[in-house]
Amino acid sequence: MRQLKKTKKIYMVSYQAGFSLEELKQTIFDWLSFLRIVSIPESYRFNDEEALLFELQPIIKRIQQLTEEENLWIKINSRDGEFQLHISALSLHERTILDGAIYFANQGMIEDYCDTRMIKNGVYGSIRPLDEFLYNNVEKLEKRTFETANEIAKLPKRYNSEKAVIVDCNQLAGYDIYYKGLCLTSCWKMYYSSLYFHLIPESIFLEIQQVESVETLDNQVIKVTLFKHPFNWDMPVNQKYQRLFRDQMGFDQLAWNNGTGVLRQPYIEYAFVADTIQTVQYQNGYYQPVEKKNATYFVTRSYDKLHQKYRVNRTRGVLNAQAYFPWIDEKSRKMMNYRVLDPKMAIDDGLSAYEFYIRQFLEIDVLDKKYDDFVSVLRFYLPKEAISQIPLEALWEKLFDVNISNLKQKEASTRFDLNKAKNHLRVVFLDSSNLATISQTMDISE
Repeated sequence: MRQLKKTKKIYMVSYQAGFSLEELKQTIFDWLSFLRIVSIPESYRFNDEEALLFELQPIIKRIQQLTEEENLWIKINSRDGEFQLHISALSLHERTILDGAIYFANQGMIEDYCDTRMIKNGVYGSIRPLDEFLYNNVEKLEKRTFETANEIAKLPKRYNSEKAVIVDCNQLAGYDIYYKGLCLTSCWKMYYSSLYFHLIPESIFLEIQQVESVETLDNQVIKVTLFKHPFNWDMPVNQKYQRLFRDQMGFDQLAWNNGTGVLRQPYIEYAFVADTIQTVQYQNGYYQPVEKKNATYFVTRSYDKLHQKYRVNRTRGVLNAQAYFPWIDEKSRKMMNYRVLDPKMAIDDGLSAYEFYIRQFLEIDVLDKKYDDFVSVLRFYLPKEAISQIPLEALWEKLFDVNISNLKQKEASTRFDLNKAKNHLRVVFLDSSNLATISQTMDISE
């Protein structure tokens, strides 16, 4: 168990958009009323101006003067809370830190306030312990003052753009990653607007497993609660639920920003073709979510956004070769999958990622004559400069239990063949500038 220095505070975030100017002003006045109900304001400031003793009238006057092009921060502090509102082009980004005792004394009212904001104009929102947010989202080592040096040493690391070592928060279950203007995270309470359904079919939210509750609010807003008490977030069972929610939703199949991925087996996979979202969820014989390689039950969904057509199919079975290698060339008798990586942020030059993906596609259990007869190919598309920096010798050591043959190296590519028992895989490293437009007719000849 981590010896985290607990603040016992609650952190609330919401993003709201689509206001008229008058609606925006009224919503800000409501925010001002809300914070005065739950706390006694002591100071305020606009943007980075000097903080002043709290007075209501100057803030009201500033709100009344807002324009449609406004870009303004309003920051109000009290003994028990911090309230920040960013107004930008008729949208609001609201961030609140509240003492836990204040939150629980007013929980019904606070959640009703959050529900109402999301129903009216909400894009996304969350309520979570501040400690949990910091643990999962503070990348800079010097800012992780809430942990001991020994605890920090155990965390996954990567380089940032300045080649400084930081925590690889992509590997942590509660990491906030932003994709197409939406926040993808896993925490105590989460709000999802219908805008998420352009990425993730609504039914996936509604059928999520092993959470405390899933509620459907008005205006197609979904509210998910992972476990009962927020301050128990670091209990192993609750951390398991936090990770499982993220895995079930497949957030890390949609987006990551560390160059090499999260290096975890998928519980769900997405494909986007024209206006259609296709998903495959992996479950066991009890219809519970599992890693892809352990699945015996498959839920496939297809949602045509343009024509509002939705189809779902639920089947038992086993994975075939095409589940791992969807691009098949009958003429050349090859089947292929690929990963696009940029290892410059990886401390080990991408070694862990290469080993993970190689084993993911080599150590498979499929009963498929096509797999026996065809060459299975895994392509890595890398930046040109990375092609000459592949840590081959270290990779050979990692693959100590695999037979390696037919190494061929050129200026713009490297390839070799792998065999392990009855399994086989050709690995090819290519310059990503040559990456073709991905389609089902992608040329996989070499």
